[in-house]
Order: sequence, then C-alpha cells, then structure tokens
Amino acid sequence: MEHDGVFRTIFQAYVEHRKKHRKMSEFEYLDHTPYLHSSDYLRELYRGADTKRKKQKLFDYIKRFEVGDKQYKGYYSLYEQIGKELGHIEDEEYISIPKSLILDYVAEMIEDDGSEWYQRNFYKHHLRGQRK
Repeated sequence: MEHDGVFRTIFQAYVEHRKKHRKMSEFEYLDHTPYLHSSDYLRELYRGADTKRKKQKLFDYIKRFEVGDKQYKGYYSLYEQIGKELGHIEDEEYISIPKSLILDYVAEMIEDDGSEWYQRNFYKHHLRGQRK
C-alpha cells in the first residue's frame, strides 16, 4: 500500500510537470489541424507555453480561425493577452481632456466657420457663464 501512494505522488508530479512544460510538438500541431480547439484547452496550453515561439503558435492559431474578436470572449481575452505579451497588440491609452478645453476648441471652430446661427446657438447654450 505504501508503494501505491508513492507511485500516485510521482505520477501526479509528472502530470503537473507536463502541464507546465508542454512539448513543442503540441504547439506545432496547431499549425496543421483543421479543428478549432476550445478556448479552455488553448488557455491550458498557454499556461504551459514557456517560450515566445510556443506563444506565437497559439496567437497565430487563434488568428487563423478568426476568433480573436470580442464576440468570441474566451478566445478574445487569450488573444489579447498573448498579443500584448508578444508586442503585437498595444495597450490602449485614453487621454482625459477637460470639458472647458473642448468647448474652447468647438467655439474656435465655429467662429472660423463664420456661421452666425451656430455662433449664436452655441454661445447661448454652452458658454453662458463662461464668456462675459
């Protein structure tokens, strides 16, 4: 009975090792398979992808099946994660622009346009307290 527990522990350690260090052949298979694997399976492969080359195989696979869009949630999140890690996708940065600066810009555009109606209505509705 003692040996049974030792063998089970050794086997479990081997399985964990295999998950963490997947063979390249498992990733090269993705180049040729006509089947789309589940996003869960691909995420498991990603967890075991210890080189950029393996991660690139996953990225290319998702791209080949055209499931890297937001409508395919599981694939999309993995595609974005790998893409950002490999430098294929940049993080979007948003710039906050103060409302007063936008209004000043719009006012200047309207003045340059020369339309008296727009000037009257814009100033009337948006710049009441600002332009006195």
